[in-house]
Amino acid sequence: MSDESVSALEKVIDPPAAPEVLVEDAGKAAQNLWWDDRDESLWWTDVEGGRLYRLNFRTRIQSAVYEGPAVGAFIPQGDHSWLLFREKDIVSFDFESHAQVTPLIENVRVDGDRFNEIIADSEGRVLVGTVRDGRPNGAGIYRLETSGTLSKVLGGTGQSNGMGWNAKGDALYWSCGTTKTIWRCRYDAKRGALGSRQVFHECMPDEGTPAGLALDVEGTLWSARREAGVILKIGENRRLLGQVTFPARHVTSLAFGGPDHRTVFATAITEEKQSKIFMLQSPVPGMPLQRSKIKPNGAAESAI
Repeated sequence: MSDESVSALEKVIDPPAAPEVLVEDAGKAAQNLWWDDRDESLWWTDVEGGRLYRLNFRTRIQSAVYEGPAVGAFIPQGDHSWLLFREKDIVSFDFESHAQVTPLIENVRVDGDRFNEIIADSEGRVLVGTVRDGRPNGAGIYRLETSGTLSKVLGGTGQSNGMGWNAKGDALYWSCGTTKTIWRCRYDAKRGALGSRQVFHECMPDEGTPAGLALDVEGTLWSARREAGVILKIGENRRLLGQVTFPARHVTSLAFGGPDHRTVFATAITEEKQSKIFMLQSPVPGMPLQRSKIKPNGAAESAI
């Protein structure tokens, strides 16, 4: 067999790791994993089931902490509350105080059917994506300022997926599900401005669609893939370093966590349209993520 006939997925350096099942039933369409160091818990949203779940990692007790309008994306705040990006609004969710929901932005207007994937920068701003079925240019990325103002900062996609920072926080890695490309964008954290972007990784036909992503402390990007049932590991030099194969076709999101941040958690959807959460060990820790610092000032309409 010639070298040219070997697929990109087979030209990897690291042997595949074996993920193990952590949660057998994680809902209909689990995604947006988040590891909370404060109490060693794992959170995720079921975007079809309209629930937000929490798993106590030490006791392995799973609970639905929220049920209501579907949460497309969510993120913890520095004050221990959570921001929920729902179908038509953005709310503050106080899990520690009887799961109280407080409106932040009502009647939200964005390009897209729902929010999807989220990240906070070093200043506490939030970047959140949207998706639009059947419209390759009908979605984008929005910036939520710490003052609570929402505005669009990037368009030209129908499916804004996973995001992650480099170590300095001056470059954003972003997955576009429409073009099946991972981009590397310049970022000005002081102004919250996206700059020029360049292709970091173009997916081969057998690599599926890039979904969620996370970076480790060595700068390796871990990319979850729909349609391919794998996580790919891509080095800073853009070389493919390894892959993890899952017993499910759609791997939707991943996050580093555990006491030493060396555990990789991943959500995946099976052929039976049931979500599971898997975990495996990484040789190096993952990059810590920032919490948002949005200051709710009462209900308001979005300014787009």
